[in-house]
Amino acid sequence: MAEPLAYTTFESYLEGERTSQRPHELVGGRVYALAGGSERHDLVAGLLYEALAPGARARGYRPFTSNRLVRTECGNGYYPDVMVVCSPAPHRQFETDPALIIEVLSPTTQDHDRREKAVAYAESSGLGLLLLVDPDVRRVEVARPAGGRIRDWQVYGTGDVIATPYGDIDIDACYDAVDRSATTT
Repeated sequence: MAEPLAYTTFESYLEGERTSQRPHELVGGRVYALAGGSERHDLVAGLLYEALAPGARARGYRPFTSNRLVRTECGNGYYPDVMVVCSPAPHRQFETDPALIIEVLSPTTQDHDRREKAVAYAESSGLGLLLLVDPDVRRVEVARPAGGRIRDWQVYGTGDVIATPYGDIDIDACYDAVDRSATTT
């Protein structure tokens, strides 16, 4: 006999997040605890936030780091590493219409980020760029969603610059800064 799994509504999930000491993601009605990131993961995310935040703010948009929840069309809840939002927040705990999302990959989550999260994020009508960033290798995968689907992927690496509406991302400058700052591998 099949064992039933508990299903959590988005509202119940939000209530749990209000009191939790640790962030969780909601996927298909199931709650998953988030693991901590590596030093390089956090350095890359921080540098990308620093590169994009001034341009986002200059346009009147709101840049966020990993503590801001995004609710997808399918009802999942994720915490992107970096996000830019152009529209007003629909709720004090989450956003629904990001314009840019950055996920820094890790060995345990990279397939999940490339498949499930990319598809869920692409449902957002306002999402113009999704960046998947390898913290260890100079590689950034850029998707340009349109019409609820990802229609284009490009890979950027050594010597490349990614143009965004909020500022350009110089791959070498970013990774050089991480290499200078990181104390672990």
